[in-house]
Amino acid sequence: MIAPVKDDPERRLPLRHRLTVRLTGGVILALLVVGCPFLFAFHRLLRAQQIESLAEATSGLSRVVVDGLRSAMLAGHPRLLDEAVRNLSRQPEVERVMLLDHTGRVRVSSDAAYEGRTLDRDRDATCGACHQPGGTPTTSRTVVTTADGKRLFRAMSAIPNEPRCHACHDAAAPTNGILLMDLTLSAADRRFLAGIGSTVALGGVMVVLTIAALVLLLRRMIHTPLAAVVSTSRRIVEGDLDARISVASPGEFAQLGSQVNRMTDHLASTLRTVETQRRDLQAILDAVDDEIVVLDRGQRVVAANRAFRSRFGPEGADPAGRCAGCPAPSDPDGCPVERVFETGRLHQAIVSRSDADGRERTIEIHASPLRGSDGSVEHAVEVRRDISERRRLEANLAHSERLASLGLLASGLSHEINNPLGAIATSVEGLLRRLPGQPGLSPETVQDLERSLQRIAREVDRGRQITHRLLKVARKPGGTRSLVDLNHVVEEIVAVLSHDIKRSGVTTRLDLAEALPPLPGDESALVQVVMNLTLNAVQAMDGRGGELRLATSAEDGTIRIKVEDTGCGIAPELLKRIYEPFFTTKPVGKGTGLGLFIAHQIVTDLGGTIETRSQPGRGTTVSVRIPRPEGSRHR
Repeated sequence: MIAPVKDDPERRLPLRHRLTVRLTGGVILALLVVGCPFLFAFHRLLRAQQIESLAEATSGLSRVVVDGLRSAMLAGHPRLLDEAVRNLSRQPEVERVMLLDHTGRVRVSSDAAYEGRTLDRDRDATCGACHQPGGTPTTSRTVVTTADGKRLFRAMSAIPNEPRCHACHDAAAPTNGILLMDLTLSAADRRFLAGIGSTVALGGVMVVLTIAALVLLLRRMIHTPLAAVVSTSRRIVEGDLDARISVASPGEFAQLGSQVNRMTDHLASTLRTVETQRRDLQAILDAVDDEIVVLDRGQRVVAANRAFRSRFGPEGADPAGRCAGCPAPSDPDGCPVERVFETGRLHQAIVSRSDADGRERTIEIHASPLRGSDGSVEHAVEVRRDISERRRLEANLAHSERLASLGLLASGLSHEINNPLGAIATSVEGLLRRLPGQPGLSPETVQDLERSLQRIAREVDRGRQITHRLLKVARKPGGTRSLVDLNHVVEEIVAVLSHDIKRSGVTTRLDLAEALPPLPGDESALVQVVMNLTLNAVQAMDGRGGELRLATSAEDGTIRIKVEDTGCGIAPELLKRIYEPFFTTKPVGKGTGLGLFIAHQIVTDLGGTIETRSQPGRGTTVSVRIPRPEGSRHR
């Protein structure tokens, strides 16, 4: 037996759908189908038994009357029979007694209306109850119904023509007459109906008791165990895998409960395994720094790792319902996820986006199809990787290669230029030594020649300094760290670019702080930062003229370098992209898009910040802040 489990009344089945009601209804229907014919047959049997009892009773009574008639006739006193017949008709259940001769004439009758009448069996209704038209009686016992609806039992007894009767009757006649006796069936019918009623009532009581017992048995043996199975199954469906069906005794439902328990144990074990595998898989995905997201055809997020959720939130969708961070459909390459669903193949794209602090990031997206059992693409797996650092390293590598080439070129040029410059300087020194002792030259001429030779010597020395600065600028970064004087760096850069500054019609103003603390670092890297910022400022004013201002200061524990120009400025929508690699607003051939990118990376590596403010048509200001070491802040 299975222990009952309380069912939820809100989830009960309608009464007509319950198994107990349907089984009880089926049993009742079966009882009716079997009992109604049985009741009809029993009714007919009782009727037949009633008629048979009446037939036996009237048969004995008829023999007494016939014997009395024979005795009266033989004794010569036939009138004695009249009184016997009338006395017989006064009995409660005797309706009528008639004695007919062989011609059909009523000789004796308890009913005076029939006295002396001759009955025609073909026309008289009394005879038609037994006789067929033109034939003999079909039976000697029958039930007739009068015109007023009274039911009568009619018994017909023939009076045989015995030899001793031949003195008065024709010896050739087989009978001397017929005795008709009608008995009323009212009392018998009442007794019959009472018996039938009692039988039906008893049968009804038995049926009701049978149904009640059946309902109790069905409820105990079927409904209660089945309700326990259904209720426990519902709890299992709702996620309660600890629900079990209690099995107390053997039986089919006990076996069913045991199988359900085994199925639940297996399901719970399987779900625990699946959940463990899911957690392991999620842990693996969460350990990946790349953003991983699984999308359906509506670009709704099905699953995602921690990197994706931490950036875009648990839902990972934009206000339009699309997956956050995907390229817009208007992009040239389109959304790789949509292309995966269209083609069923791997697609990739590279997009740019801004992070929380406004820096532009470069993201590489790989979208792969995830197929179902039928081979169709049901989901797309998108992997997003931030390649900004890789792009920076690639740009630095390219720049390093360029600087290495430039360094080789500068080194070669320095040797090629320094050799003739050295020869010129040596010759000038020799001429200066020999000039005073030359005969035929006036003192004024000697002075003029000395001034010219000294001018040549100064220009030669300036040329050698220029080649030295060229080597210093083109030297590969990452060399030996030292204390760098930023004021000296600024002055050197302005001196190197003096020709370009003058050619562009730009005036230079230096506001360099006095006693500026030296900054530990790679001098060539700082030279590269100042060089790139200064070149951009000069190129922004090329052909228009303007003022270039370079300023240094020490404030709030940092060294500050500010480069200002009065050039064309930068549009607001482009300002956030100026630090992207290979982004430039200059014409083709005038810029590579790496200057500000490299300067930004160098400053970031030094722990500093670089800020750009610009107004189109009015100029641009770039401020670089580099933190000073703790030991140098209190000097």
